[in-house]
Amino acid sequence: MTTEDIYQDLYEMYSIFNVHMVKDSFTELLRVQFTPEEAGLALKVGFDGGKIDRLQQKTGIEKDKLKKMLNTMADKGTMWIDPGVDDPTHKTIGLAGPGLVETAGWGNIRFPHSVELMKKLHYFEVEFAKKWLPAVGIPVARVWLTPAALPDDAKPEENVVEQIKNSAPYGISTCSCRLPHWIADPGNHCTFPLETCMFMNEMTKWGLEHGMCREITYEEALDVLRRSNEAGLVHTYDPNDFICNCCNDCCVLLMGQYTTGAQILQPSEFMPVIDEAECTACGTCADRCPMDAITVEEVASINLEKCLGCGVCFPTCPTEAISFVRRPIDTE
Repeated sequence: MTTEDIYQDLYEMYSIFNVHMVKDSFTELLRVQFTPEEAGLALKVGFDGGKIDRLQQKTGIEKDKLKKMLNTMADKGTMWIDPGVDDPTHKTIGLAGPGLVETAGWGNIRFPHSVELMKKLHYFEVEFAKKWLPAVGIPVARVWLTPAALPDDAKPEENVVEQIKNSAPYGISTCSCRLPHWIADPGNHCTFPLETCMFMNEMTKWGLEHGMCREITYEEALDVLRRSNEAGLVHTYDPNDFICNCCNDCCVLLMGQYTTGAQILQPSEFMPVIDEAECTACGTCADRCPMDAITVEEVASINLEKCLGCGVCFPTCPTEAISFVRRPIDTE
């Protein structure tokens, strides 16, 4: 089998994720992230995977060499290995949530191929955001209202702080969207903080074993959320695995929704209200809103169809004229 055939077969394996609309950029990403030998091994391991004895029989590779290859691939973000287990299951990592969209950018620049990988990843992520995600047709992740803005009637399951309370260990890593953009397009990107991808539970254990993140405490995780909100970033994703702190310039989910108008993110259960007696029409909230959902004339007003209920507008209002209430349930 030729090298060309190996990468074509690997692309075909990932075709279960309906990647035809991003074929060229995705194939380029595969070529950088997998050596030909690793691509061949990924094909044999597959997304279902297996334990080392089964994989040794399946591949015919001597066990010590096979373990080394699998661990190298895990370090590069292409192989999942159950963390902290004597006889772990190994699985080729899928497309997203988490998958190659995220794992290639975690851990910062660590390998000789990292800079080239970041460039390929950025071009793929832009296509992924603007073509693949809108085609899904339903939201693929949710937005969390920043904890400081939660109203008194917020339920524990609506509070990201409560959701991660029992999700130790915690980790933090470079943003897998922001870092590639910075490297691929110097000077034409956001200036938000870089270390904003939060890991929880088994994701943290895997990330620590393979150099994807560094460990932080629960208190430090809460501080990341606070600082991210104050900086203007939106909390998204699943607190059982990882939380993204997104901008509309670099981050796949928010960039996709902002640029295409597709509902890629499920808004939080809450919406902002403006105290018109306190609002001075300074425009700070409108400048910060990542969805351009706020306009200011005599007072600020909210376009609730655009609003994500993220709370980016909340911490910098000079008169504290913004508060959040429960969003009405759409019964249609």
